[in-house]
Amino acid sequence: MAIAPCLLPSRLLWAAADGAQTALVIGNAAYPQSLLVNPTNDAKAMHTLLDNAGFSVDLQLDASRTTMLEAIERFGKRVQSSDTKLAVFYYAGHGAQLDWRNYLLPVNAAVSSAAALKADCIELGQVLDHFVLAQRKGAEKTFVVILDACRDNPFGTAYKPQNKGLSQFDAPVGSLLAYATAPGNVAFDGTRKNGLYTENLVEELSRPGVRIEDALKRVRLNVRLASGGEQIPWESTSLESDVFIFLRAAPKLSEEEVERQVEEEVAHWNRIKTSRRAEDWIEYLRKYPNGRFSEIAQARLNALLGTQGQRQSHSAVKPKRISPGAEQADLAEGEALVPVETLAAVSHNPYSAGRFPLGRKFTVGDSYILRSSDLLTGSVKNTFQNRVTRVDEDNDRVEMNHGKLVVDLMGNAVENRDNVADVPQQLFPAELQVGKRWTSLNNVVMKIGRSAGETKRVTMDVSIQAREKIRVPAGEYNAFRIVASGWSVGDRNATKIEVKLWVVPGINVFIRRERIKQRGNRLVESDLTELVAIRQAASGLAG
Repeated sequence: MAIAPCLLPSRLLWAAADGAQTALVIGNAAYPQSLLVNPTNDAKAMHTLLDNAGFSVDLQLDASRTTMLEAIERFGKRVQSSDTKLAVFYYAGHGAQLDWRNYLLPVNAAVSSAAALKADCIELGQVLDHFVLAQRKGAEKTFVVILDACRDNPFGTAYKPQNKGLSQFDAPVGSLLAYATAPGNVAFDGTRKNGLYTENLVEELSRPGVRIEDALKRVRLNVRLASGGEQIPWESTSLESDVFIFLRAAPKLSEEEVERQVEEEVAHWNRIKTSRRAEDWIEYLRKYPNGRFSEIAQARLNALLGTQGQRQSHSAVKPKRISPGAEQADLAEGEALVPVETLAAVSHNPYSAGRFPLGRKFTVGDSYILRSSDLLTGSVKNTFQNRVTRVDEDNDRVEMNHGKLVVDLMGNAVENRDNVADVPQQLFPAELQVGKRWTSLNNVVMKIGRSAGETKRVTMDVSIQAREKIRVPAGEYNAFRIVASGWSVGDRNATKIEVKLWVVPGINVFIRRERIKQRGNRLVESDLTELVAIRQAASGLAG
């Protein structure tokens, strides 16, 4: 079977000793009021890593405010140079947040109030401004910011910030922001030569031929496991190219070689898809951090780690079903009964749309009315109701309308009137955050029409592009916009697919979907589906 175009490599950017890569590395540890152990060692390790990768690196250790400002100014000039294509800023030391802004602490900062924090520390925006200015000039650059800066108690007894750790900040276009731990949490300084985060960071970034996003996913997994879940790194990305610190020279893969890799991943998935062992999902995610099933695997792992230690075995939960004669009363158009926590999943941070778990939880009896119309003309095609009639958590299976529609526990399609898939189509992620990117691959067997019996491979590149208010017949929602593009390739033809989905944390179905299919120059489908009414008993979000 032919490989769809979206599986081919995208534009690449990597480190090389040609002056196109620059870095500023700062490690502050000698704080009089709150001494740290590892930041200078962490900064030295990052300096060595980036120097070996061909970066021009400015290393600053135990820097004062003046020294930091001067180094940032020099770095900014290099960032704005026409020769620079990739810039990395790394900071290890104390950090704090105030009014949704993040501050990096010089070793001579004497902070006893919020006003002193603003006056004596370095606001992260002073670093980002240089990149934004370069982008406004039309330069094609990539910017990576790595902050191992969430140590606890940065000011000793002199001042206690209202919020711990750092604040979430959505990455500007063409950049990636990586934090040692989740917003509002603190990171471990560590008892070894390097801090827990940077120790894993250096190890993973040193691997040749690994995308920086994949390396950071492995870092997150390793740190989460090593800390027992107390420290979970996170990233915000708006990268527009694949970035490598060390690019391994390798010949371009043939279609047959790509197909073999795909088959190996699918075989791995099939071996573990019903596993209740966290170790199996950890192994998969380490091997395929951006795999065709990585979001589903992450959701499975989250569920398993969340239930570890509970006395009742998860496998003891019996599937719940509703008999054909026991349906509830039909929904009325415009009715919207959803758990209150789904409406509370909003971000008050002016610099971030927030990060939320997908948070879906299907309950037998949940009902949804959707209306399908032509996207171009607006003419209504049909209105239909889907009711959850069976939930089988052990087998990751949700049936609606007595099996006419089947999805997994994340709402990813498995079977409908037209086709049945070998694995769920990974269009919904484990977490909703602007900038997130992933891929999806599955094979579907057509059930009706002239294509009945034909197997088609569906491959999609998926990303979350924005969070915005959207109004549908079932009400107004603050939804994440997911955009997917790819191909459905069979033995007889190839169909290009463009999909937009609007998704709300904790709500089990999309709020709105736009889907266009083209075969050559011919428009095959132009569909708009909107939520008309919903009755949902529970969500997977914390109340």
